[in-house]
Amino acid sequence: MQPHNLTDLFSSSLAESQLSAKQQAVLKASLSLFSEKGFDRTSTKDIAHLAGVSEGTVYKQFKTKESIRQALLAPMIQHVIPSAFTEFIHEIGEQHLPDLHTFLTFIVHNRMAFAIANQAQLRILAATLLQDAALSHALAEKFQKQFMDKAIHLLAVYQQEGALVDWPLTRILRYIFGTILSYLLPVVLGMQSSFDLETAVSEAVAFLERGLQT
Repeated sequence: MQPHNLTDLFSSSLAESQLSAKQQAVLKASLSLFSEKGFDRTSTKDIAHLAGVSEGTVYKQFKTKESIRQALLAPMIQHVIPSAFTEFIHEIGEQHLPDLHTFLTFIVHNRMAFAIANQAQLRILAATLLQDAALSHALAEKFQKQFMDKAIHLLAVYQQEGALVDWPLTRILRYIFGTILSYLLPVVLGMQSSFDLETAVSEAVAFLERGLQT
């Protein structure tokens, strides 16, 4: 299955919502512009032009630009990111991952490639999560419920075979994704302009294997 990008998932989420056509158009345009230009450099006039509505309509529907951003984040947290988690779990299930090296290489490459392909959209989310503890907690709960609980049994197999260190499996997953995030956050937050995917994957997998193998 070819995974959707975050823009596609966002559009699907809006289509299933109770929002009006104009509200959906404004939010789609806002996501596009915030991703391309950044929140601060996007004006409501820009949003109205791309959405094909008047600037007065934008204000009538959402009052402020900050309200638009909050309206973007709600479906991102509740539907878009969880859908991306679900697709990732499905992708793992389609793979033949006979050993720890293959497992780590697939996960690291998959998540890094996804993040780089969607870095502009993720930048909007990351910038807000760093400032909003409640939203960060909500997303962490989604991650725990939809991914970690289902991924643990995969790691348990390697642990039973003696290929994986005898740590709690939730700790191992945090170790894996903490390592991946250490590579991705500088890029997603715009602190690093270049990124060599294959080199990053090779380094991260080697680091993880040294830490996780018995």
